[in-house]
Amino acid sequence: MTIRCVIIDDEFPARSLLKDYITKFPHLELVGAFKSPLEALPALQSGSVDLAFLDIQMPEISGMDFLKSFHLKNILVVITSAYPEYALEGYELDVIDYLLKPFSFERFVQSVQKAGERLQARTTDNNLLVQNFQHEQEYIIVKANHKSYRVKVSDILFIESLREYVAYHCIDQKLVSLDSLKKLIETLPSEVFMRVHKSYIVNRLQVKALYGNQLQMHHTSKVVPIGQSYRDEVRKSLFNL
Repeated sequence: MTIRCVIIDDEFPARSLLKDYITKFPHLELVGAFKSPLEALPALQSGSVDLAFLDIQMPEISGMDFLKSFHLKNILVVITSAYPEYALEGYELDVIDYLLKPFSFERFVQSVQKAGERLQARTTDNNLLVQNFQHEQEYIIVKANHKSYRVKVSDILFIESLREYVAYHCIDQKLVSLDSLKKLIETLPSEVFMRVHKSYIVNRLQVKALYGNQLQMHHTSKVVPIGQSYRDEVRKSLFNL
């Protein structure tokens, strides 16, 4: 498994050390090394990063403030800092490790192992979900309101992104769950579900009509917008236009 990494540290020696450590692992790929979190933001939001080594004390915005302000969906974070007093706060923000500068290569190896184990567990969960779809396409499990709902696939009209959450708009209910459209579109059966907008996935079988840049759905008066970059594919795939 390749782990795609970024380094975020305003100090050149720290970036150089981490680069050297990363190059010792054939399964680690350095996506970029940045002087500040804001400089790294495009890479972090691109979906091409698995692991970030993040310093705390930086001029523009501290590593902690950055983690609080920007939700790094599906990106593992290892804090690298010379200040031990931030360790507890870091773990409360769900970082996987806290490397206290100066740290040894052996200590760095432990962080890499933690990242690998976390990513492997995530991949296993996704594979199990895919296997469940292959064996039983009729239902999916949605966790919402502190419950696990067994939702019939054919009852889902569309799924809407709500920042860190998604809303399942069904024939007879609406469920809000902690998840992302990016993850769902990779696991939901593509023969049933289609992404039509950065914030919407629709059930192909529940699409009633197309007018302008909107889709009218069965069983609801709500309409689903079509993103410009998805328009041609929607017209072709759903309406043979």
